[in-house]
Amino acid sequence: MGLAGHSVSLLLMSLTFRVSDAIRALKEGPMIDAEGREYKSVNLGDNRPNHSEKPTVRVQCTEVSMIIFILPDFYNNGRLVSPQDLFLGDAKYWKNKRCQAIDTGGGKYVIEAELQDCGFKLTVSSDDLIYSNNLILSPPIGSIGITRMAEVVVPVSCHYKRTHTVSSAVQQQRPTLSISSKFPFGSSISLKLKTDDWQGEKYSNTFYLGDPLHLEATYTGLVQRELFIDQCVATLMPDSTSVPRYYFIENYGCFVDAKVGGVHSVFLPRSKPSSLQFQLDAFSFQNDLRNTMYVTCKIKAIRQLWKSSPTSKVCNYMHSSWKNVDGTDMVCQCCKSVCAKRMPEDVLCDTLTLGPLIIIPRK
Repeated sequence: MGLAGHSVSLLLMSLTFRVSDAIRALKEGPMIDAEGREYKSVNLGDNRPNHSEKPTVRVQCTEVSMIIFILPDFYNNGRLVSPQDLFLGDAKYWKNKRCQAIDTGGGKYVIEAELQDCGFKLTVSSDDLIYSNNLILSPPIGSIGITRMAEVVVPVSCHYKRTHTVSSAVQQQRPTLSISSKFPFGSSISLKLKTDDWQGEKYSNTFYLGDPLHLEATYTGLVQRELFIDQCVATLMPDSTSVPRYYFIENYGCFVDAKVGGVHSVFLPRSKPSSLQFQLDAFSFQNDLRNTMYVTCKIKAIRQLWKSSPTSKVCNYMHSSWKNVDGTDMVCQCCKSVCAKRMPEDVLCDTLTLGPLIIIPRK
């Protein structure tokens, strides 16, 4: 069951709190702004001095996450709270960095959490999917056992209409998990995500951080050709030239990811010349809260009489040295520097992109 393509609600909540910890219920119904987004607000009375009536918590809903903006003057009384004391979910998440507030500068704290993380609860109604959670402020107790700030639990939620799928992340179209390009005379080159046992195509685009992705590139056609992968790059957006980007296969067939911690990143032995299977350990880009990944590979199919070409190699980094899946390791020695580009005349070549893939941390 899914969520409306352009109807993701933006829920704005303005909250202040009584000393007694109670959060007054919303008396007004939802209001609709000029752009059609739903929001709610609360103006709470308080028996303490108020220096400001401005909202201290604001919630923004994306298709895959909740973003919470919090003012340091959380109580609206001039006493600032620490971001380390603010977290999303119950007590077991307070040390989870993805669920804890961070100071972004500019006088506000932010929590951005995926809807699968930090203990979100999903409620399904006839019209809506509701992801709900609690924002918790847990002030520390002083060394002499007193505190001047009350613990607060703030309910927060994101509401989605049930007309399209939410799991496909930033873009509203279905993710591309299998793609092929067509050439004359019925030839084609394809790139697919495969199941863990390699027996079928994978139809889910969600992976846990660190788990291996199984990919297969294949050539089909009347002329016998051997398939090779010149390069593959991972990006956060479909554009393979966007930044940040990471080339995990480069230099005309050198699988470099194994050199930097990709313990499962490897070309598998061939089952046939026209196909290559390979694995990549799922990763995320440091200091970027987006959890999407696009994989773009430049693939070529060469008539087998050209297979001795220096650019025709399948090189794994194993035990601190380069090994060739197809035979002599000598052709892989250029992986240490720059491999020469010498393209045969009779070659089919194309660049194919899969994604978005969703990479989530394992709880």
